[in-house]
Amino acid sequence: MSNANIFTDEDTVIDMSKTPEIRGKQFLEDPHMAKLADEVKDEHSIEVGPAQVGYLLVYPNLSKTRAGKTIKASREVKHYSGNDYLVEISGELWDMLDRDTRKMMLLHMLLHIDPTFKAKNQEWKMNLRKPDFSDFYEINDKFGNEWYKTIQATMSSLYDLDPKKESKVKL
Repeated sequence: MSNANIFTDEDTVIDMSKTPEIRGKQFLEDPHMAKLADEVKDEHSIEVGPAQVGYLLVYPNLSKTRAGKTIKASREVKHYSGNDYLVEISGELWDMLDRDTRKMMLLHMLLHIDPTFKAKNQEWKMNLRKPDFSDFYEINDKFGNEWYKTIQATMSSLYDLDPKKESKVKL
């Protein structure tokens, strides 16, 4: 399992032997990813209302063709962690990405979060937004898709994917 991050300071290297293993995967809550996500939220004026978001690195990966995902937490996860949403990113991929690509990846993941206030019940409903939302297109218009190609190429390199599978790498 990977335990070094080549793009961060020495204090961010984490001892993976202390993380639990579930079905061959290790889940690591990453405060550095959370801090970077806060920067992204500030830079792009992303509001998540009262929603709490947990940021997890999954080692070695979510799958060989899945770079990351945003999920709505189950009642049990909400109860035990306090999180309404989880952003999960393949750990080996994250370790290989530069800061700018990481920020673009987090921007994409955060745009899936869609808490909605229901005036009738006076409560928040936690929803997930589909990637056909106009903000996803704005990412492409403003920043291009080089960051996405970088993610695909890095996954391909890490897991020796053929070109057909490389194009199927998704967030």
